[in-house]
Amino acid sequence: MVGVPEELREEGAFLPYPLFSEPSLSGPAMRESALAEHSLGRLDEASGRFAELSGFAHATRVRDACASAGMAGYPVALREALAVSLDPRHGAPEQVVVPHLLGVELGFAKVAQGADTWDPDLLGEVAAALTGRDHRPDEPLRRGQGWLGPSRERAWLLTPTSAHLVGALAQWTVWVQAKPALPRVARLALAHLQLELLQPFAVPDGHVARLFTMLELVREGMLRASVLPLSVWLDRAGDEYREQVRHVVRTGEHGPWVEFFARGVRELADAQVNLLANLESLAAAYRTRFPEGSRLARVAASLLGFPAVDHPTLREAEGLSVKGVTLLTDRLVAEGVLYPWESRRYRKVFLCPEALALLRP
Repeated sequence: MVGVPEELREEGAFLPYPLFSEPSLSGPAMRESALAEHSLGRLDEASGRFAELSGFAHATRVRDACASAGMAGYPVALREALAVSLDPRHGAPEQVVVPHLLGVELGFAKVAQGADTWDPDLLGEVAAALTGRDHRPDEPLRRGQGWLGPSRERAWLLTPTSAHLVGALAQWTVWVQAKPALPRVARLALAHLQLELLQPFAVPDGHVARLFTMLELVREGMLRASVLPLSVWLDRAGDEYREQVRHVVRTGEHGPWVEFFARGVRELADAQVNLLANLESLAAAYRTRFPEGSRLARVAASLLGFPAVDHPTLREAEGLSVKGVTLLTDRLVAEGVLYPWESRRYRKVFLCPEALALLRP
C-alpha cells in the first residue's frame, strides 16, 4: 500500500475478534466505569438546570467538531468554527469543519427522531456527511484497505480489508443491541473500540466511532443532550489513546482500554460540570447589569450557551429590523458583552469574550 509506513505493511491489517457476549473485565475497569457513570449523572443534572441548554449543546457539538478536525490534521480556531456553524459562508470553502458540523448535526437529528445509533444505514449516512460526500445506500461500506491516522503516511494501524466488513459490522450491531450485562460506560467503551478497529466507513481516524459514542450517550439516557465533547478529550489524550488501542491489538486484553476510556469520560464530564458552574456564575453577573426581562438581558444570557452571533441570526431570533439589531449589538459591545470579529469574506460575527474564554481548552 503506497505511502503506508513499512512497519505497518509488514504487520498487516488487524481484524478484531468478535466481541464476547459478556467479556471478562478487571476490577479497576468496572470501578472506573461506575465512577464515570456517576460523573455523567452529575453532568446530566447540571445541564438540566442550565437555562441555555440548547445553545450550550450546540456549542459543545461545535467544540467536538473543531477538535475532530484538528485530529485529522486540519486545525481550526474555535471562534472560526463557531462562526461557520452560524453560516458556512463565514468560513473558507476548504475548511473541513463544515462537513464535521453537518455530520454531527445530522446524527443528533436522526437520533432525536428515533433512529438507532447502531443502524449501519444511519452510520453510513453520517459518515458520508462527515466527508462531504453524497450518501449511497447501495455502497455504504469502505472499499479497499483502511488505516487509522490522519493520513496514510502517518497511519498507526491498518484496519480490515473490505471483504471482512459486512459480517464484522453485523456482529457488532447484534452485540450493541443485545446490551450485555456490563456497566453502560464499559459497554460503550467496547463498542467504541470495536467500531474504531473495524473502521467500516471511508472516514479516517475514528470520527464515526467518536460520534457513535456521543449519540449513544444520549440515546441510552445517560445524558439528555449532546454536552460531552468526546473529541476534545481524545485530542488531548491522543498518544495514550493510540497506546491503549495497540495494547488491545497486541494482547487481546480489554480491561486497560475500558479503564482508560471510562477515566477519560469521567474527567471530561467533571470538566463540563465545572464549565457549567462557571457559566452560571457569569450569568449571575450579567443579571445585575441588565434589567430583568429586557431584550439586552435575554440576548446576553443566550450568549452564555452559544458565545457567537451575527446580525441575521439576531434579526430572526428577536424579530428586529436592520437598524434595531445594529443598535442592540452596539449596546452589547459597549457593555463589553460582545466584541466584533471580521470573519472570512468580511462577514461580521460578534463573540462573547468571557464565555468564549471558558469554552476554550
